Amino acid sequence: MRAFDFELIFKLPSSSDNAQSYIDSLFENGCDDATISSGKLGMISLSFSREAQTASNAIKSAIDDVKKAIPNASLVEANPDIVSITDISTILGHSRQYTRKLFDNSLSIPTPIHIGNPSIWHLKEVLDWLNSSGKGKANINETLLEISAMTREVNLKRYLR
Repeated sequence: MRAFDFELIFKLPSSSDNAQSYIDSLFENGCDDATISSGKLGMISLSFSREAQTASNAIKSAIDDVKKAIPNASLVEANPDIVSITDISTILGHSRQYTRKLFDNSLSIPTPIHIGNPSIWHLKEVLDWLNSSGKGKANINETLLEISAMTREVNLKRYLR
């Protein structure tokens, strides 16, 4: 089994709900491998490091565990998926300037899902591009590729509903 690191953000059943009231239930229902944050009223973020055979199993079991603890919570986002240059740099352990240079010196970069300040991409597409171009292979492991593919899939399914 491998450890998969990812974040799930949920909207609580009522915007007046205090995330702190759900912490015991989350731990009792299998989320003891998550760090829980409740910075925004009505939202809860869980950063998991979950052992599983596949990224799919890790993410699906985590969502199921959260839904057992907070039945009417709705998934808002799964990460890592949507990233900026800064996020990509952090994930890959590069400086922002180096990552910007990789992007600026290539005509084949993935198309951003948003062009602006900042532009954003799906992490999976950036990792695939870096692997195929040979520009970032040393820092990209299979677990990261697998988790980025799954979080993208989860977010796209949620968006299409």
